[in-house]
Amino acid sequence: MADLIVQFAKAKSNVEASEEDKSNAAEAHKAVRACLEHEETLRSYGIDTVLIGSYKRHVAIRQVKDVDVLSKLPQLPADVEPRTLLDYFLKVLKNAYGSDRVEAQSRSVKIEFPDFDLAVDVVPARPCQSSNYIEIPDRVEGWQETNPERLTELTTAMNNSYDDEYVPLVKLIRQTRRHNLNKRPGGFYFEILTYHAAANGLDRRSTGALFTSALRDIAEQLRLAAAGHEVQDPTMPGASISIRVTDVQMQTAVTKFTDLASKAEAALEADICPAAKAFQKIFGRNDDNELVFEMPAACNEDGTSKSLIAISPGDRTIPAGNRRFA
Repeated sequence: MADLIVQFAKAKSNVEASEEDKSNAAEAHKAVRACLEHEETLRSYGIDTVLIGSYKRHVAIRQVKDVDVLSKLPQLPADVEPRTLLDYFLKVLKNAYGSDRVEAQSRSVKIEFPDFDLAVDVVPARPCQSSNYIEIPDRVEGWQETNPERLTELTTAMNNSYDDEYVPLVKLIRQTRRHNLNKRPGGFYFEILTYHAAANGLDRRSTGALFTSALRDIAEQLRLAAAGHEVQDPTMPGASISIRVTDVQMQTAVTKFTDLASKAEAALEADICPAAKAFQKIFGRNDDNELVFEMPAACNEDGTSKSLIAISPGDRTIPAGNRRFA
């Protein structure tokens, strides 16, 4: 079995958000949160800003492109409409950052930080009137029930149960999706699929086995989703995950991840060099254009083994030429 322990450890490092990315993201979200928390009307609504999303859950991969800020408004009047609330956040943020940097989205307001090459997405929220969850505004569909902070808790718990290997696994799956698929289904959807795969139980013999068994489980979940089965939302029992994706995009994901799972399974049973090459193709390059998975020193870049020059009995020097025969 090709464990490739060193190479998988390096791969996890190669998809990690850089320290510069983390520093920039922290500076950006702190500035936006301070802007909102000092606005008079929002303060009257009891505004409480918290981080959510992949950055908060530590599953963002290189490069960090967005940070999500949830703006909870416990005292928001019940008669405020979703579009009205989003438009007010838009106004506040345009006044602070300028119209050219602020954009209205269906459920949030995005603020660009061009110097950092990232954006902060501000998501307003109010307490749900029929449950303990929260509701976020949608310009078209009205108030939408959700529970994003619970996913942070579940991620931490799952990471603990997998001895700190779950969060790196999510990053490797996100990198695999980014390299092998177009925009949709997105990274969040694959994070949820990875959560269900981990809950189902994965092969823990090595990082390679963990990743490969997750790929197979995800491929099966995609197949079922394409056939009409709902993907359950782990944060709200009885609810399902809803995403914007076409039938063609979903079927492409099924085909691609089924193939990737088969290639990863074959790689685990292959010799070291062809196995490493297979995983290198699966992961591709990160956003810094670096190969995520490196070849072992004994392997050529094409996945073949490097030739070893034979040493005959009585030779005074070995190929390295150091005249040492120990």
